[in-house]
Amino acid sequence: MKKIVVVGGGYAGVSFARMFSRLNADAEVYIIDQNPYQYLQPEVYNFIANKYLISDIIIDLSTLARGLGDRFFFFKEKVTYIDFDKNRIEGEKFGLNYDYLVLSVGSRTFFPPIEGLREHASGVKTLDRSLNFKQKFEKKILQKIKEEEKCYIQKDSQFNIVVGGAGLAGVEIAAEMAHYSREFFKKIGFLCDGLNISIVEAADRILPGIDPFVYETAYRRLKSLGVNIYTGKKIVKVDATDVYLEDGTCIKQDFFIWTGGIVASSLISKLGIKTNRRNQAIVDEYFNPEGIDNVFIIGDCGEIKDFRTGEVLPPMAQIAIQTGEITAGYINSLLKGSKPEPVSPVFRGMVSALGGRYGVGMIKNGIKFKGFPAYLFKEAVFLHYKLPLRYISKKGYRSLTE
Repeated sequence: MKKIVVVGGGYAGVSFARMFSRLNADAEVYIIDQNPYQYLQPEVYNFIANKYLISDIIIDLSTLARGLGDRFFFFKEKVTYIDFDKNRIEGEKFGLNYDYLVLSVGSRTFFPPIEGLREHASGVKTLDRSLNFKQKFEKKILQKIKEEEKCYIQKDSQFNIVVGGAGLAGVEIAAEMAHYSREFFKKIGFLCDGLNISIVEAADRILPGIDPFVYETAYRRLKSLGVNIYTGKKIVKVDATDVYLEDGTCIKQDFFIWTGGIVASSLISKLGIKTNRRNQAIVDEYFNPEGIDNVFIIGDCGEIKDFRTGEVLPPMAQIAIQTGEITAGYINSLLKGSKPEPVSPVFRGMVSALGGRYGVGMIKNGIKFKGFPAYLFKEAVFLHYKLPLRYISKKGYRSLTE
């Protein structure tokens, strides 16, 4: 029986496995990830705002694999070496041969060489980082509450939050934290209203390259939440109390968040294949790296294009999901002895959370919306993805425990 190995249990890898399970193909699928769960990063803002528990933003991969069928297996391991010539992968405790390999190892936060950036930045790219983020932030809030008397007497005493990077992730975090913090202080009757949130972007505006409607809606929303916006200025240094900009501006910080872009997983750079400046693999219309027809690189770790136009598609969950589903169809065709027709992923639009029950979105056919309807649409999109996986996982759990 043919063996398919999937390295990475994120949006792309899980979507591949789920779609492949529907095809009833005669093959075994081995899912490998160094974590036993899929982390639903787009929902982390609800976790930070105490709307969700950890259990609400993860999917168990062991029970998911079991729920997909008896030919699906999950291994919690870290892949350390891949031999394309021998069709073999190796990890810290295992070795496994494959007929087809799907690499969906995702991306990580990009840290440019800015003094003090790594030491003083919080982020949400992984579950560990988001948990640390939440705990550090709430400890800072508690510290501020303990200093209430000082804050009341010294009117210039503020709680300063700085967000580095004003792409979608940075804008969502700034808006959510501004809304959550204000609601929190209002709820407990905190005397000090000196909450100060700033967002810094090196480009000329927030959300560079994003549709003007989305940009204008987000800009007005951030301003209404009292967020200070710095654009056209690079961060050159971060220390325990301040963020320094290239024009000499110094912004006080009690809590610093970095969202300045991504690079592909470090595994990609070790494979000896062509990559772009983000270390993403350069792939063809079948998601194959050059000269390797039985390896598919999908999701954020690949440079995914609309192969009809040559446009590079953004590293978003919707694109990762599509690459997984398309690749399942490709491999199914190959197993049946036929060459698949290339299918291009499509950017279908986007929706962004902007704090509380407010959002902004646009669909590719030109429909644009904001406010509560956009918030509901975003919630519906992720429920549409998450609920079927919950059902499959519960099915697998019952199978393992009965």
